[in-house]
Amino acid sequence: MPITPESDLDAKGWTVATKGMIEVLPGAAVPQEVDARGSLDGASGGAVSHSGVELRLQASFDPDLGHYLLREFSVIAPTGQEVTGVLLRAIAPLSVLRWVLPRTFELDRSALTARVANFIAPEMRLLRDPEGNEKESPVILTDVATVYSLANIVRYPPAKAVAEAFDFPARTASNWIARARAASLI
Repeated sequence: MPITPESDLDAKGWTVATKGMIEVLPGAAVPQEVDARGSLDGASGGAVSHSGVELRLQASFDPDLGHYLLREFSVIAPTGQEVTGVLLRAIAPLSVLRWVLPRTFELDRSALTARVANFIAPEMRLLRDPEGNEKESPVILTDVATVYSLANIVRYPPAKAVAEAFDFPARTASNWIARARAASLI
C-alpha cells in the first residue's frame, strides 16, 4: 500500500513500477528500484508547463548511503518539438524524484501521524485534515526522527524537512533533531 493511498500519480497520468522492498524504519519500507514515467505538466517538480513533454526516471535505493540514487532521467519531446536547453534548465530532476518516491513507500498506517503524512505529501493535506487539527497536537520525538529519516532517503535536506513539517525555526529543528539522536532514534 503506498504511503498516501489517495496518491495522485494516476490522476496526473504517471505510471510507476517498483521492484523489491527494503525495510528502512520499523513499519516503513521503500522499493529497491523505481521506474516512473509521466507528463512534465503532471510532475510536482516540473517548474514549467510544456504540453506533451514526457519524463522518465529510474532510481535505486542504496542501503549503504541510506538514500536513493537517480540512475536515469530522460526527457522526451512530442513529435514536432525538441528538447531545448531552456526546457532542460527548467526541470529539477531531484524535485521530480522527491515527488514520485514517497508515493511508492509502504508504511504501517498506525505509525503515520498527520504531521508525517503532511511532510510526505503536502498537497494531500486538505483531504486528510481540512480543519488543520494536526497543528494542535504536541510534537512527538519519533515523528521528528521519522521525518528526518524519510527526508534523508529521498535526498531532501533533513533539518529543513523537520523545520517545515513542524513549523519550527531552523534552530528549534536542530534542537529536536539533537534530542532524537540522543534517544538513538536517528
